[in-house]
Parts: sequence; C-alpha cells; structure tokens
Amino acid sequence: MPLVQVREKAQITISSKIRKTLGIKQGDYLEAEVEDSKIVLIPKILVDKAEAVTLSKKGEEMLQEALENVKKGKVKEFKNVEELIDDLHK
Repeated sequence: MPLVQVREKAQITISSKIRKTLGIKQGDYLEAEVEDSKIVLIPKILVDKAEAVTLSKKGEEMLQEALENVKKGKVKEFKNVEELIDDLHK
C-alpha cells in the first residue's frame, strides 16, 4: 500500500495506479469524508444546473411515456441489457 505524504498547504498526491483504476484526472472533484478515523475520498462528477434540469425533465418524460405504454399493453421485451440500452438511446 503506497504511503501519501501531506505537503505544503495540506496537499497530497494520489498514486498513479489508484488514479488510473478510478479514472481520476487533474481537475476532478473528490468528496472527502471521515469514517472510523480514516479519510475516504469519493470521486464526484459535477453537472451544470441547467443541464441537470434538462436531463431530469427528459427522464421524467421518458418514464411517463414508458408508463403509458405499459398501461396500453405495449411492452417491449429485450434479449439483454445492451439491447434495452440501445433502444433507450433511440
């Protein structure tokens, strides 16, 4: 397990192996929590508020459409998850 040294201004360096495994890049955000006397860093993605609202509305519309289809007996069956995801992206 690699050691991390606290440097000037409380900065630390996360090993490249850990960064690559988690896909952490320069400029990414991490949430820091304390759990049982340990520091836990959780990668986070920030989304522009306007984009989040747009995505939320689109998701609500898609869900509403799916529910209406179920009510009408129009239910699609998929062979696997990939097929379902492809259909959702259409």
